[in-house]
Amino acid sequence: MSEIGRMLKNEKPEHPYVPFSYAGSLFNNFATRFCSGCGYGIIAQLFTRIFEDDNLDPKLFPTVIGIGCYSQMLLLIHFKSQKILALHGRAPAVATGIKMANPKMKPIIFSGDGDSLGIGGNHFIHLCRRNLNCVLLIFNNSIYAMTGGQGAPTTLYGAQSTTTPYKMFENRSDSVKLAIAAGATYVARTTVAHPRTYMKYFRKALEHKGTSVIEIITPCITYFGRKNLDSLGAEYTGVKGEKMDQGFKMFDWIKRNTVRINQAKFMSEEELFNKYIIGEFHYDPNQPEYSEEYAKIQKIAMGDK
Repeated sequence: MSEIGRMLKNEKPEHPYVPFSYAGSLFNNFATRFCSGCGYGIIAQLFTRIFEDDNLDPKLFPTVIGIGCYSQMLLLIHFKSQKILALHGRAPAVATGIKMANPKMKPIIFSGDGDSLGIGGNHFIHLCRRNLNCVLLIFNNSIYAMTGGQGAPTTLYGAQSTTTPYKMFENRSDSVKLAIAAGATYVARTTVAHPRTYMKYFRKALEHKGTSVIEIITPCITYFGRKNLDSLGAEYTGVKGEKMDQGFKMFDWIKRNTVRINQAKFMSEEELFNKYIIGEFHYDPNQPEYSEEYAKIQKIAMGDK
């Protein structure tokens, strides 16, 4: 059992979705490989909850998982979900192949901020451009956590990492702006501190025909929290700087630095600096979907006018 992950004592009353996770189906017990305070467990548990409650067909909703700490969600997501572990940054390409081989499927892609905006940036752009009917979940923990805590495209200005020991001085990438510019037809952002909002957006994405991109802000205690103070990006709140070396500290920091889209409209660029704006940013259900347009070309090629 130790090889599959840490076995933790079940809650009382017992968590109702534990038996539906992969590890839970095998051992009837919660198991995880994530660091204490990591937000990936929340994301995975809510995915499993929706998969079970909405009775998603595992043959129609395959899960394509990229490479990162979140790859260990395999233990926590629904045991019936068909899972494929892709190469780093290449999950959108694998999902595209699945969709084109069987247009009835709607791939659900798990990716990190480094996956989508770093090594897999090209695949991310073209997935959005094609408007392939799929859901792309981007887990943004502001760091390359699996490979040693290097600075990522999303690392906040002024933050420390193993490759920016003094401070990050680069501008961070914005997945929302990039997804909209590339052509995604449903784009949203939320955080693990807003679980009901995440479930709402995810369900909408499952119903949407086209590329849905949902960025989820999540904490990394080990490589981001322990190296940075909770006063990072909080110049306007007067928060006293303390290391974010515990889960509740990072969750509080995320909530303090989260601004809803309707609030952001009345704030200056200085006030929004290093903040996370959450909400639904773009929704266009009228754009043509890639696999359907491709099917039309197939008919033309076969002589069907």
